[in-house]
Amino acid sequence: MKTRRSPILFGVLAAGLLLTQQACSPASDSLASASSSDSVKLSNSVSGHHSGRSEILTGKRQIVIKPSQTTESIVAYDVKGRLTLIDGEAEHGLFVLVPAGDKFLIKTAKSSTGGEPDCAGTRNNGSAPLTVVATVCDASRRGQLFTITEQGADDEGDPTYAISVNDAFLQMGESGLIAEELGDAPLETTFSFVDNGEATLPILD
Repeated sequence: MKTRRSPILFGVLAAGLLLTQQACSPASDSLASASSSDSVKLSNSVSGHHSGRSEILTGKRQIVIKPSQTTESIVAYDVKGRLTLIDGEAEHGLFVLVPAGDKFLIKTAKSSTGGEPDCAGTRNNGSAPLTVVATVCDASRRGQLFTITEQGADDEGDPTYAISVNDAFLQMGESGLIAEELGDAPLETTFSFVDNGEATLPILD
């Protein structure tokens, strides 16, 4: 499977995925109810493109988020509502980057059954690295406010970005995506954004 410039079959995204720290129902319940036939599928045909910063970072485009260091994986939610890396088909892999001051909310590109999109937010795992899960959008929560910083360009000249939240950077870990502070370590994971058309959310802020 190739992840660049390919057609997307848009899915019905999961509803009501909440952080455990918000004392709400488990994310897995609503994600598991999504139809497996409504999935984001990346094939070998040429479609979609990388758009400039002015469009993708205004909350007006829906995108696939792809690690620059891989050729097959994309960022998507798994059945438990955790943001991770998925090869092949993905039911929950389209996002909208919505400005919130100088930071961004990472919203699902489709509304949940409650009529609103879900947002990415951090979850504390004790001594283990932070993970990112789907939750009800709340721009007052620091764990939902992501910094997106341009890092350079990939082999095709498209921009690549670092994604961080509260000084913890999204990184590829052994069990998927984690969020951790770098300390003295170099940044090893950057991301490219693949444009998949105009965002259709009724309210983007």
